[in-house]
Amino acid sequence: MVILVVLNLWVLTGCTAKYGRLQRNNDVTTLFETQQILPDHAYYYNGFQAIPYVIVGIGNQYNLSSAIWHPIKLTPALLNQLTVRMQSVYSGNPQGARIIGPNNERIGIWYSTERQATVRLRQDNRIVLAAPQPLDMRGVP
Repeated sequence: MVILVVLNLWVLTGCTAKYGRLQRNNDVTTLFETQQILPDHAYYYNGFQAIPYVIVGIGNQYNLSSAIWHPIKLTPALLNQLTVRMQSVYSGNPQGARIIGPNNERIGIWYSTERQATVRLRQDNRIVLAAPQPLDMRGVP
């Protein structure tokens, strides 16, 4: 009986994972739209390489763990191409957000038309970000 109670508590508390959130932020939007690349962040995309659903920058003290996120070496020119394409192809306007950990720590930055995501921080500073559903494109019903 005690073992069942302990196992239930372990499962209910997330098995050592804690949850964070996205916090919409106009300064982050400006960073992406003026092609400013943070030197202490690693960048990833989800979706199509030429027109990502999301671009994220994760602070170097964290590791993004997932096969659905692809590392990308950004330059200002490439970031400009990607943000312009995202703005013209997807329904809605992409916006920036801070990726915030369970203790309000800043984990990284996010740029997408998608406004919500599940953010989990594990004990070893591994981040698990849920990717958005494929985004609607302009002019496509």
